[in-house]
Amino acid sequence: MYDASWHYLKQTISALLWLFLIAPSYACENGTALISGGPNYPPLTWRVGNGLVGANVKLAKLLFAEVEIDAQADEGGPWKRVLLRARRGKLDLLLGVRKNLERERYLTFIEPPITPSVQSVFTSTDRTFHYQEWQDLSGKIGGVTLGTSFGKIFDTFAKEQLQIEQARTMKQNFNKLNLGRIDYLLGPLMTTILYTRLTGFDDMIIHKTAPLMVINEYLAIPKNSTCHQYIEHFSKRVNEVQLDGSYDLLLEEYFILWESKLNY
Repeated sequence: MYDASWHYLKQTISALLWLFLIAPSYACENGTALISGGPNYPPLTWRVGNGLVGANVKLAKLLFAEVEIDAQADEGGPWKRVLLRARRGKLDLLLGVRKNLERERYLTFIEPPITPSVQSVFTSTDRTFHYQEWQDLSGKIGGVTLGTSFGKIFDTFAKEQLQIEQARTMKQNFNKLNLGRIDYLLGPLMTTILYTRLTGFDDMIIHKTAPLMVINEYLAIPKNSTCHQYIEHFSKRVNEVQLDGSYDLLLEEYFILWESKLNY
């Protein structure tokens, strides 16, 4: 008799073995680097086939090319798993990562931050409520995608005063919100709006006018990566592409590319 759960377990074990034991080796001293990010975070990073594309992928490859390093982007994967791989020395650069105390133990964040990101509160159009400040979320059930952090101050507040559930994908949270299993969803404003349109939830989910916060997104190098010698160069170049407007042009280019998906 076929056991689907056993088949799924074998597939998962095989995938983990590939990721942690026999995945291709990258190292800056050998002229290569492996970069990764969230698979559902347009226009910064998103998955297409077996790889990532996005403004941050393009920028990272350009920065590495300037120091004669061939950078390749993997497919991303669940954000919590991406962070685990970085902690275990399987990645050389993370794209679009937020600071918190835990991550600062194993990541070096490249200053300045690559971009600010507005984080918002989303509710069902049928079951909305007044929101003006964090305390208004108390007594309700919230949702986030697995591995999400909103920085040390909010993470501490949420741990002590809020009830928040994690789901693997945005679409799972959209379904939970639509079914009334959660009362609100926290996420990046523009990315979440794009995904509601892509998945057909745009008439069922709205965002609150008052933002949850504006939080910085960084490029970060794991402390056990051999690419640390380039941090000063990367920091200088990130500052330059922000000042001369070229990063804004990248964001616009990849925002348009992502939006074209909505018409498929």
